[in-house]
Amino acid sequence: MANIGVAINITRPADTTTYAAGDVVGGVLQLGPAGMLPAGGDAFLTTARFEIDVSAVPSGMTSFRLHLYYLTPPSALADNSAWDLPSGDRDAYRGYIDLGSPVDVGSTLYVETTQINKHLNVPANAIMFAYLVTNGSYQPTSAAVHRIRLHGVGVA
Repeated sequence: MANIGVAINITRPADTTTYAAGDVVGGVLQLGPAGMLPAGGDAFLTTARFEIDVSAVPSGMTSFRLHLYYLTPPSALADNSAWDLPSGDRDAYRGYIDLGSPVDVGSTLYVETTQINKHLNVPANAIMFAYLVTNGSYQPTSAAVHRIRLHGVGVA
């Protein structure tokens, strides 16, 4: 058993185009390098930390969801696209984890979700990918940085 950790930084486009509920934030995200998860084994995500580097919660912002894939989703959705699970993505899809609703902690928005216990079976040589999706409609801050940290354990 080995500890695993993933760090993802997303810098939004330099615009304030409103996200609708169910929109992708930042496009396809790569969750670390090849070999980060145990190839051909199991991983259990236990904790998610989500941070947005802005100083106030935008009006309408609610919670976020992270949809997981074991290869690049063929849909290749871009920032501000409506998320969907089309037939071409189904085989690669590994479910989702709810990240919660970020709260204002001064100069940063932050939420931590613990005891997720999301089981992932990882095919050999897989690289995990994800889409960050908003659950509420809001107008984002231009070029805001979003940070996702996932922690867990892997068993080869």
